[in-house]
Amino acid sequence: MSRSSAGHVRWSFGIFVLVICFVAYLDRIAFSVSASPLMDELDITPVQFGLATTVFNIGYFALQIPSGMLIRRVGPRWAMAIALLGWSLFTGLTGLANSLTMLLAVRALFGAAEAPVFPSANSFFANWFPAQERGRANAMMNAGGFLGPAVGAILLVPMIGVIGWRGGFLVCFLLGAAITVIWVLLARDHPTQHRAVGASEQAVILEGRERRPAPQRAPWGVFLRSRSFWALALAFFGTLWVVQFFIYWLPYYLEKGLGVPFAHVGTYTSASFVVIVVSVLVAGTASDRILRATGSRFLARNVLSLAGLVVAASCLLLSTTTQSVPLGVLWLSIALGGAGFAQTLAWTIATDIGREFTATVGSWMNMWGFIAAAIVPTVAPALAERLGWTAVITLDAAVAVLGIVGFLLVRSDTPLISAPDGSGRGNDRGSGDGTDGSGDDLRAGRSGSTTPA
Repeated sequence: MSRSSAGHVRWSFGIFVLVICFVAYLDRIAFSVSASPLMDELDITPVQFGLATTVFNIGYFALQIPSGMLIRRVGPRWAMAIALLGWSLFTGLTGLANSLTMLLAVRALFGAAEAPVFPSANSFFANWFPAQERGRANAMMNAGGFLGPAVGAILLVPMIGVIGWRGGFLVCFLLGAAITVIWVLLARDHPTQHRAVGASEQAVILEGRERRPAPQRAPWGVFLRSRSFWALALAFFGTLWVVQFFIYWLPYYLEKGLGVPFAHVGTYTSASFVVIVVSVLVAGTASDRILRATGSRFLARNVLSLAGLVVAASCLLLSTTTQSVPLGVLWLSIALGGAGFAQTLAWTIATDIGREFTATVGSWMNMWGFIAAAIVPTVAPALAERLGWTAVITLDAAVAVLGIVGFLLVRSDTPLISAPDGSGRGNDRGSGDGTDGSGDDLRAGRSGSTTPA
């Protein structure tokens, strides 16, 4: 059956998840572009501001494994709703902060509340998209996140100039609360539960999937003995270190490091994030095409990811060789775009090797990514204060190399847990993590293995 004639409800939800991820990152970039007025009003230093970002990421990574458990228990629909409402509430409370102590407390709770978002989205896509479309689906998830900084900086900087940084957080709260209601009313965990999904579209989504009883618990002992499980963590640690530096410190670096006026910071920041929005969409499309042509997930996922990080590390170093603001922003933008390749396809790898344990593997991977994200906001200004921003950029490039090593070591053609018949196919229907799993192979025997990856 032609995929184009089978229905498009799944892609409508792909766009909806894109919007949700946009709002999630809009709330984060609101904090970033508010750096100068917020620090002035609360009388805090850049290092203290970085600490507020660090506690957000501590809350975020500390709740990753519990988020995976939540998704397994209630499904991605309700896990996403809980996250949406929780992070929107704490976004609003950020605008009420009147001291460093209150700011730290609210930001830590904000991070904890937002923890289930991307694992929920990834699990939702594992249910709603076949393997041949999952690269593009995850690209939409990540494109939505990066649209936050790309569009948000342009929208928020003038708005904050008019209504103040506190008013900006209130607007973000109201937007998130509205989207929560719409998501609960429209979304369902599985396409079979949605009235608008016809039989033909269900057939496309479920094509090639096995129907077997679902496991009730994640086999953590097997996972922790797996090379791929740890390598994916290393890969995402290196990737998120680079990406989160841009998210939290690019606006401030442009203003204080390169002397860009605050009124123009939004434009330069947006230009960099437009590049990564385009790059993640290209990554998803290219990955799916390579997968269809070769049947190799390693080529389609890992090679593209590590190539992106090679570009990122190289362009980060090149950005330190110029005194020109436009040229420096160009190199930084290309670096961010390269990291976008890796971030997008890492989520697809988590589904490829996690199968019925997509939520568990995705949460594990994301936890290590945000351990990096918890370190970089405080390390960057402290290192810049002592050695200058060139040292910070060089460190970012070095950590990107760790991500390259991680992607080289992940066996994405082999699932972490093989099927009892040795086919390498994961369980598929009604799994305990709220996903149908993704026991789908493009070519028989490609990923067969009876041992952990």
